[in-house]
Amino acid sequence: MSDAPEAHPEDPSSNQGAPCQNCGAPLVGEYCHQCGQRHVSKLRVLYLVRRFLESALDLEDLERGVGQTLRRAAQNPGRVARRYVDGERREFVNPLGYFLLTATATFLVFSVFQEAWVQGQAEAYETMWRSLNVNPDEIFRAGSPLRSFGWSSTQDLARGLFQWFQQLQTYVGLVNCVVAGLLLQWSLSGWSFAETLVFELYVTAQATLFLGVLGPLFFWGAPAFIGVLPLLLQAGLRAHGAGAFFGTRWTRRLLPVCTYMASTVVLIVASSLLTAELLAYWA
Repeated sequence: MSDAPEAHPEDPSSNQGAPCQNCGAPLVGEYCHQCGQRHVSKLRVLYLVRRFLESALDLEDLERGVGQTLRRAAQNPGRVARRYVDGERREFVNPLGYFLLTATATFLVFSVFQEAWVQGQAEAYETMWRSLNVNPDEIFRAGSPLRSFGWSSTQDLARGLFQWFQQLQTYVGLVNCVVAGLLLQWSLSGWSFAETLVFELYVTAQATLFLGVLGPLFFWGAPAFIGVLPLLLQAGLRAHGAGAFFGTRWTRRLLPVCTYMASTVVLIVASSLLTAELLAYWA
């Protein structure tokens, strides 16, 4: 039996000779001498957060991966997530960073087309209520709960919902990623939460970016359907990306869609209960 001390997994000397996960060069120490990527034996959530903070402070590092990430994720966000989890992290934007980048871009696009969306959505509300034989003026009568929010017309309602969506979309999307990632990790054996979270972040980010691109077309052409567009994009990209990330079996493709829908229902129920409690308190 050798008396030499056993190498600790976090000891940089234990990585010597192992191939770099990003470029395949033999490692000498903790960082690859060829591409500069740090060797991480197991992906963890704390690593994702730390890497995001490092990238946010290093604009050169961020710029280097934006183009590659945009191009690859547009083709299949699940494949980008798979490559990131497998260790090819140097050429892609950190999933947290990509999520915030696409959320910001979509926020700016929606701000430009705010009035077009408000007008179209207000007309859609009035058409829906009239089809139910409800006078829109009755919805906003004195004493109506909507009055407590300062909404006295369909225009006010549409504008208020738009502003609410703008302010909360990033937080709601991030919480949805966390909940859906936990459900995926619980449903699939052999996957860590950090890995399923990477998948959720990249897919959600790409769906958000597509929403920013397609949103203006719906503002003018079909404003009544702008509300379901995010759900369609999220579900479709999850089914598409799951094949590259989890495997091509149909159960593996449908599971991320189901967990996303479940997490959305959880958030809707939770927000509805909270809203009801607030309205009861104000009443």
